[in-house]
Amino acid sequence: MNDKIPPQIIEAESDILGGCLLDPNAIGRIADILVPEAFYVPAYQQIYKVILELYHQGKPTDLVTVTSWLSDHKLLTKVGGKNQLAQLIEIVSAINIDNLAKLVLDKYLRRQLIRAGNEIVELGYDTTQGVQAVLEQSENKIFNLTANKQDKFQPQLISESIREVFDELQQGYTPGFSTGLKDLDALIGGLNKQDLIVIAARASMGKTWLGCHFANHIAIHQQLPVVFFSAEMSKSQLTKRFLAMHSGIDSSRLMSNQIYRDEMDNLKQAVVALNQLLIIIDDTPASIQNPSRVSSVLRRVQSSKGSLGLVVMDYIQKLGDRAAGNRAQAVGKFSGAFKDIAKEFNVPFIALAQINRGVENQTNKRPTIADIKDSGDIEQDMDIGLLLYRDEYYNPDTQDKGVMEINVAKNRNGATGMCKVLFETDIGNFSDVDLSDKYGRA
Repeated sequence: MNDKIPPQIIEAESDILGGCLLDPNAIGRIADILVPEAFYVPAYQQIYKVILELYHQGKPTDLVTVTSWLSDHKLLTKVGGKNQLAQLIEIVSAINIDNLAKLVLDKYLRRQLIRAGNEIVELGYDTTQGVQAVLEQSENKIFNLTANKQDKFQPQLISESIREVFDELQQGYTPGFSTGLKDLDALIGGLNKQDLIVIAARASMGKTWLGCHFANHIAIHQQLPVVFFSAEMSKSQLTKRFLAMHSGIDSSRLMSNQIYRDEMDNLKQAVVALNQLLIIIDDTPASIQNPSRVSSVLRRVQSSKGSLGLVVMDYIQKLGDRAAGNRAQAVGKFSGAFKDIAKEFNVPFIALAQINRGVENQTNKRPTIADIKDSGDIEQDMDIGLLLYRDEYYNPDTQDKGVMEINVAKNRNGATGMCKVLFETDIGNFSDVDLSDKYGRA
């Protein structure tokens, strides 16, 4: 095996360079897809780097200019001298340079695969790491090859995207998934792909329930996979919450396995309904959960199930080193990573967050974004910030019993404001406020 020559196609590499040296427009067709590392011959890597640098500086990439640059930087001899460069432009054409670039990239990816395989073998022999860590690193090495991120995020002229945008405007296209709550949709336009949406509240306000509501709604109405990362509750506990939502059985009794006989039919129907939904629960302990693990799980789900519908993380302050001196900075790293994941997987990412207990000492206990615990960069990274408040929790005699206030405190691409929804705390049911209800709670 070690005697095998690595995959390469040197003739295509030399033809690409010759085409770039002859045709001033050739490099523009491949600059965004072909990286210098894709060249097998080191001298060709260096020549291509020079051509790219001149191109990005808006300078010619012809033979004379490239030769002069290499000479000025004492690199001409290293790449084989003037004769080597002159040979590159003999009997070549830039007509097929796009196809040649694909051939070179194909061989490059094969070499990367071989290198990743060798690294995985070495990891297998490394007994200083736990087997789970080794498996995750191995998986990421392969997935990073198959993700083909270069093709995913390509810069475009505005003329290329304006047609798509105009079609969306004509059709009244809504980029986000409905939340199932009309007033909230009116404020934020639904749960938009690539957005980081933070739901923040004090304990027992209902932020996990709201995360479950969004997950359940998208799984039902979009029929797409939803991945719920629970750093706080176990799979069993979270599953019982979804069962409460579908069966109407008090979740506190489900948690303690107390079911009345006349509720069994409802429970069975709920089990059947949930079996049809693509809700994936990951209850990896918070101490070992990290963005790399999150990405790994999402890649596996995406590979087996197709496009993702929603990602929920409950909750962000549980993650990382909780004894870290600068918790704000530690938590901020996670929020930035989650925003990147939302973009990479083209999915709304909901991160639940805790509010500082200091609001309990305020006369007005409605939180602000500044009250988010260990906020750090969370405010900066989030696209939408939803702050939850239930007056009933603090004032049992309030007129707003059964009402949750959702304050859209940040909306990067739209308006801020507040809406009210009805919230049944025992079964996690959310619904729109009826403007005509007798309490006037709208």
